[in-house]
Amino acid sequence: MGKVANRIRRVMAALPAAALVAACFGDKPPPVPPRSHAPLAGAKKASYHGAMDKKNPLDDPRLASAVFFPRPDAPFGPEANGAYDRMHDVDGARIRLRVFPGPQGAPNILFFHGNGETARDYDHAADDYRALPATLVVAEYRGYGPSTGRPSIRTFLGDAARSLDEVKALLAADGRRGPLVVMGRSLGSAPAIDLAASRPADVKGLVVESGFARVVPLLELLGIPARRLGVTEADGPDNGRKMGEVALPTLLLHAQEDRIIPIHDADLLFSACKDPGKAFVRVPGAGHNDIQMRAGAAYFDAIRALLERVKTGG
Repeated sequence: MGKVANRIRRVMAALPAAALVAACFGDKPPPVPPRSHAPLAGAKKASYHGAMDKKNPLDDPRLASAVFFPRPDAPFGPEANGAYDRMHDVDGARIRLRVFPGPQGAPNILFFHGNGETARDYDHAADDYRALPATLVVAEYRGYGPSTGRPSIRTFLGDAARSLDEVKALLAADGRRGPLVVMGRSLGSAPAIDLAASRPADVKGLVVESGFARVVPLLELLGIPARRLGVTEADGPDNGRKMGEVALPTLLLHAQEDRIIPIHDADLLFSACKDPGKAFVRVPGAGHNDIQMRAGAAYFDAIRALLERVKTGG
């Protein structure tokens, strides 16, 4: 890894942080929530802990700063009725789960948000998820909102597995015995797919919105010279390969005009998925950050149909 580290130092020295941010956002500052997003992701899956002893080039602090965009809460609307925060411990940090309770007996959705977002951003959608009906739990990442620590590729998916364990305990303590579905938006597609592939005994369904299949083309599309830095797909979450291990009821939602994560990535994920009843909703005229608005009622209708499949076991 010494040669890789040297390449990182040489290339990153020529790419100041401001240039990396500009590569992700163009000439504009990071967009404002509710659908603000600077989408990059990459991580070893939780079951790779043995391999994590080797340095991952994506964990170079200068490159990690172009992958993750943590920010504090910046509420743009009123707090959702009944919502509450649950902090839990991971190695060296504390992470927030934001809980939006739905009816008892309804399915439960563990949601991994997009980059540049926080769990508090989803207060505006709480009523839509409650109407499915479902309980929504939004998991955060290190450094986002009140969550402590610094996000890194090394900790990203391991923390998500710990969040799943915490959510299971939280739901059980509250008597919520409905099935648990994982959902991920963009950056959050990595932990959602990872858990669907590795924890089928705990997870009964998967929803992926604006997910990516490969990390190297995504980095390079956004101006990060991944190959010059020695980054390979093995350094990232390997979403495409892991989707080939998913046979749970699965729904993909993707914007037809997404210029950040092209819809071709969703095609790859959909083709790889082993669920015989898998569904793919393409949203015409939508981009990466307005997919929910452009889809309108069809967005939640598709999620409701997935939940019905999960409840009936098929």
